Amino acid sequence: MPSPNYSVPYSKLKLYDMFAHKPVNSQPAVPHPPSPQPPIQTTFSPESDFLNAPLLPTVSFNENLMAKLEQMLLELDRLIRQCPMPSCALLPPNHDICLLMRQIPLVISQSTNLLQTMQTFVEKVVYMLYKSQTPFALEAYTGFLQSLFELSVHVGKEALSWIVYADDERKYNAPVIAMLLRHEMLPLEIYDGQTAKLIQNKADGVIDFAADLVRLCLLSPSPVTFLEDHALTLAALNVLVKEEEATASVIALMTDLGNLVEAPYLDLKKTNDSGGGYIGSSGQGCLELRLLLAEWMRLCQHPMVTDQLCSQLATKSASFRRRALQLIDSYAKLVAYMVRLETGEDDKKAKVTLVSHALSVVTLVLAQHHEKRQVNFNQKPFLRILSSLFCELNKLKNKSIESSIILAYSDTLYMLQPLNFPGFAFSWLQLLSHRTFVPQLLVANHTQGWALCQKLVLVLLRFLRPLLETRVLQRATRAFYRGTLRFLVVLLHDFPEFLSDNYMVFSQCIPHGCIQLRNLVLSAFPRVMHLPDPFTPDLCLSSLPESRQEPLVVMSYSEILMNNGRLDESVDRYVCKKEGLAVFGKNILETLKTSEGYDLNLLTAFVLYLGSQTALEECSIAENPSVRAYKYLLSRMSPQGTYYLLNSLVDHLRYPNSHTYFFSTALLYLFEEQPEMIKEQITRVLLERLIVNRPHPWGLLATFIELIKKPTFWEYDFVRCSPDIERLFDNVSRSIKRTAV
Repeated sequence: MPSPNYSVPYSKLKLYDMFAHKPVNSQPAVPHPPSPQPPIQTTFSPESDFLNAPLLPTVSFNENLMAKLEQMLLELDRLIRQCPMPSCALLPPNHDICLLMRQIPLVISQSTNLLQTMQTFVEKVVYMLYKSQTPFALEAYTGFLQSLFELSVHVGKEALSWIVYADDERKYNAPVIAMLLRHEMLPLEIYDGQTAKLIQNKADGVIDFAADLVRLCLLSPSPVTFLEDHALTLAALNVLVKEEEATASVIALMTDLGNLVEAPYLDLKKTNDSGGGYIGSSGQGCLELRLLLAEWMRLCQHPMVTDQLCSQLATKSASFRRRALQLIDSYAKLVAYMVRLETGEDDKKAKVTLVSHALSVVTLVLAQHHEKRQVNFNQKPFLRILSSLFCELNKLKNKSIESSIILAYSDTLYMLQPLNFPGFAFSWLQLLSHRTFVPQLLVANHTQGWALCQKLVLVLLRFLRPLLETRVLQRATRAFYRGTLRFLVVLLHDFPEFLSDNYMVFSQCIPHGCIQLRNLVLSAFPRVMHLPDPFTPDLCLSSLPESRQEPLVVMSYSEILMNNGRLDESVDRYVCKKEGLAVFGKNILETLKTSEGYDLNLLTAFVLYLGSQTALEECSIAENPSVRAYKYLLSRMSPQGTYYLLNSLVDHLRYPNSHTYFFSTALLYLFEEQPEMIKEQITRVLLERLIVNRPHPWGLLATFIELIKKPTFWEYDFVRCSPDIERLFDNVSRSIKRTAV
């Protein structure tokens, strides 16, 4: 690809003026940026001693106090020059430097003219900062200045105004400016615009200073800023290079930056034999593309931007974006055509193998970039190429390989799961949520397709679980959670049988605090079933014919018990009355307990296995072996264990079936028989699942309605323990009655 022409026309140079006068409040990264006023006319006197040459005009004030401050500053300078530490972060809190820095503001506060004293002292500290010769001194004085600026916003603005706006060659000290930027004390966007304007006007000393500053900020072992932060400065320097007016330091800088930007694409460039189709075929081309995008972003955010300026830059940048997208889409079309034209002894197998190889190449490149770029990984190109491949392969309309292709694509998504590539998580969720992917997967091959879809949903929930268990959710976590919620809503609407059959597998991966997500999974029911209205007066679950039908559960929960001390055999012996409740219950408690509490997966499998064994028994609920075991455990488990056990029981209150009928009856019986503390926990578990947004499982609603119908329910202390709780119960009861009407 030919190198882009990046020379800046005269009409565009006014952009630098615009950024130079950008309002201060548009720069959030700086605590107290300088006000956009004329630069302060400071008069340094390099020949005279700094103590006798204040930077700004002063008025007479307490000379003794100022003399004391000057002596303290001299002592601070001596300590800094003698300190062997490489960094201020290594100084102990009781170090003489730290103590002196804390004493100085106290002395300043004794002045009769506080503002003037602070301003004069800050001028001297700025002078000492510019005299600094070592990284430690730079860091020490910068940190000291930062603490002084926090004490006086006005003085901070005045000092920073001189650094940003003054037309004074003496302020061009690259190490000082780099250290101020590292401490986020300068408004970087405004400073970039000012520096670009000075370069444009070819001010004395500014060109080499700008080159040194950018090199320190971007090419040092520990970079201070991003390349995009210096977009206007680098664009102005690039103009000098194209006009052959650049100094040797500028030329060397632009060459090094070009190599830095090009480095991630070197492997890709080597594989391009022709050399014409590679975007950014030179380091300078890559750099100019980066700068072009950065300049566009800066331009769009500026309050003084005009449509004309946007149009000029957009016309230029759009062509590069179109080329990038065209390259990706062309590759996808090429793979699709190769699959269509593939022939061999086994035509079907050859086509599927070609698709698998193409997807493997994308996976390997993605893995390499993800490992190499880390937090700077860009997921958008891989989202585009995988979605384009999926769409192009769908256009083949080849029924003989359609199911094989969708399974190969599913395997690719499983390999790219967020647990392995967290930087690709959002794009992965977008690919999984594609409007045609899940329908094709679940229809392609009922057995294999459903198993693969189950694996994909499981890895999604397993990735999300630790993020949701934190107390404070980050913005990205909330966005990913909302995306997951919407994806499951689509599954609930289009493929409810899939969620219904896999409810146990999915609910085990959902934290107990994510009630809406859990309710969404548990609300699924077969489309052929018509749910009775749970608000119907005198609704009796036992009279429903579905209450005798066992639901389909896609989970080998017996294997979980088998792998934990053959617990399934112990359950079978207890159900057959070959083992007493005391021995059985003690064995269960010992098996469920872990060093961190309880084995929740084992508890869930035990509750379902025991309940399913006795759900259809003709005995009374009080004599049911499962209910007697649950009652035993509730009386001996800790409050945490009781909460988990009750949640496991409530998980089976779904659509009308034998499990819903049995566990609903068991919970209502346990509520009647247990002490008030257990009654309160049962009510809490039911209520916290109802006060969240819909959907709510049918069995959950029916059970809670049956519970609050009991006249004695409203007499318990926990219902009236506080006005807020009482109001909550009244609102829920009123809402249920209103819905019933």
